[in-house]
Amino acid sequence: MMLLGSIQYGSRIGRWSPFLIVALSACTEERVTTRPKEGAITESVYASGVVKALDQYVVHSQVNGILLMAYVTEGDTVEAGDPLFLIDDRSSSLASRKAEVNLAFLEKNASSNSPVLAQLRASVTRARESLENDSALYAKQMRLWEKQIGSENDLEQRRLAYTTSRANYEAALEAYAESRDRLRTELSLARSDLELSKVAEDDRTVRSWIDGVVYDVSIEKGELATTQRALAVLGSAEDFLLELNVDEYDIVRIAPGQRVLVTMDSYRGQVMEAIVTKVDPLMDERSRTFSVEAVFLKPPSRLYPNLTAEANIVIRSRQEALLLPANYVTIDDRVILASGDSVALEIGLRDLEMVEVISGIDASTVVVLP
Repeated sequence: MMLLGSIQYGSRIGRWSPFLIVALSACTEERVTTRPKEGAITESVYASGVVKALDQYVVHSQVNGILLMAYVTEGDTVEAGDPLFLIDDRSSSLASRKAEVNLAFLEKNASSNSPVLAQLRASVTRARESLENDSALYAKQMRLWEKQIGSENDLEQRRLAYTTSRANYEAALEAYAESRDRLRTELSLARSDLELSKVAEDDRTVRSWIDGVVYDVSIEKGELATTQRALAVLGSAEDFLLELNVDEYDIVRIAPGQRVLVTMDSYRGQVMEAIVTKVDPLMDERSRTFSVEAVFLKPPSRLYPNLTAEANIVIRSRQEALLLPANYVTIDDRVILASGDSVALEIGLRDLEMVEVISGIDASTVVVLP
């Protein structure tokens, strides 16, 4: 009796042949076998994502109101500071006019010839004149008293009048200074309020933050614009990047500088290269993924935001390795020999189909599919 002479990769022992008869002591079983072979292997992490324009962002309004004017349409080129939309925010306009009226009122009252301060200055003048008069009378009465002329009661009355006039004068001065300082403070606050109102009114005009292209406009004239509603999408006209989603299980293996192999439905059959430039350290709790940015080494001729892409981020690679199909290796990194024995392997790189065998078997070893 004879067995099939040579065992090839993927051959089946016990296959019937018109020239050979294989005798088995009990029942006939088919066992799929293979041997390790030399080859190249690349270990990578899969990621899916989209193309983004550099500096791409969604435009929002700072105020709520009706859209009065859209200055741009899809495809327009803009520069930083260019107006995009005008919002009818009547509350900010009313607040600005109110601030202007209040400022004009306070500027008048805080000026040197304002009626309020003029009245207070007049009070100071009258108090000073009264003080000067009472001071002179008190001094005269004191001289008379030294000569034993007049009564002690007259002297006391003159002293009391002088003391009262002096207190009134000091109170008038204090009232004037306090009112002047208060008006100056209110004037300064009114100017600040007007500046804030002007800023709020300027928020009615939505402007571009970047030099770039308008990729989308999602509102029309007459519609309600809110701070939560997207008005447009802007981004760079020439520079693009890849925004990839990496599972939390793999993120610790990703770092800037790693090579990325990219395929896109828009460029079927082509594999493009990119490089990791940024790893976002905050995980998205809903998808349990991390955002990873990469840039094309040689971008394709034409790109658009939100084009889908699939990528393999290269972790390690080896050109000459002893490889074994992954389905021949058990979960605890062991293989079954043709004799039925189990052998532990030292595994190196892995991909979806193959594993690198460091030690445990060699190229001549026949292993059986578990």
